Amino acid sequence: MRKRKLLSFIAFIISIAYLYSHINVEELMLDIRMATLRYLLLAAILSISALLLSTLRWYLFLNEIQKTSFKTTLVASISGYYLITILPPTIGHMAKVKLVGGDYFKALSALAVGLSLEILVILLSAFMLIGPTASGILGLAVILTALIYERGIYITLDSLLKFLERAGIKSIVASLRSYWKRIYAAWSMTKKNRWVLVVSFVISVAVLFLQVFAITVVGKAFGLNIPPKRALYGFVMSLLFSSVSGIPAGFGANEFGLVLGIGASTKATVTAFVYKFLFQYAYSVVGAVVFYRRLGSREDSTR
Repeated sequence: MRKRKLLSFIAFIISIAYLYSHINVEELMLDIRMATLRYLLLAAILSISALLLSTLRWYLFLNEIQKTSFKTTLVASISGYYLITILPPTIGHMAKVKLVGGDYFKALSALAVGLSLEILVILLSAFMLIGPTASGILGLAVILTALIYERGIYITLDSLLKFLERAGIKSIVASLRSYWKRIYAAWSMTKKNRWVLVVSFVISVAVLFLQVFAITVVGKAFGLNIPPKRALYGFVMSLLFSSVSGIPAGFGANEFGLVLGIGASTKATVTAFVYKFLFQYAYSVVGAVVFYRRLGSREDSTR
């Protein structure tokens, strides 16, 4: 754990140092003063649209297996931005699932299917942009296998757990087998409706388009012309660096990857920070308020 924290700290320092080295303070202040507000407003609208579409995707899958409201799903989605800031991203996503209520494993599987489609779309876009890589092909193979041949994965892992259970590790393995069975059942139910799968795939494409388009829009706000291909490359690099850095919320690493993708300059650095603020950091602040309000209302209802 300490080693992981040290590596995250080093990654943060490297990211910030790189970004700072490409900033001209006078140009930075001028860019901020001369920013075109209508482009920033458009980027904010694109951000809200992407959030609502991502929430809609989770909501569609959720309603295939349990009833919930869009408002509840939206509260959980926004709270997730805060949770992945104070927790590791995977744990943060798992924690936000509790906020939608109902069966935890059903809600978790609905979220996992939606995120799988999102990653699938991003990988396909990355392949078109920079070509296939070994890790990308592996990730694509895992996602497609999970979406198409989930029963085979379930049987294989269940057989392994059953072997361990017979070998004498009974109490823990029995619980794991029960959880795995519930996850498999919920996953299978979630993706049974092919129409919802198709619509959710289209939503994932739309969300990616909105995010990439917003990068070009924010760039225009600061007088920077970013070609769509470079914006997509920057978006992919941002995800890559934030995921491997281990930095909470990817702060610094997000911008580092984005700047590497679109080209280092003062305008690019400003664009990167403003873009990430509009699409992530602002929601972390709002998510904290929403999360603790929801937590408080639950505590009041149990008294």
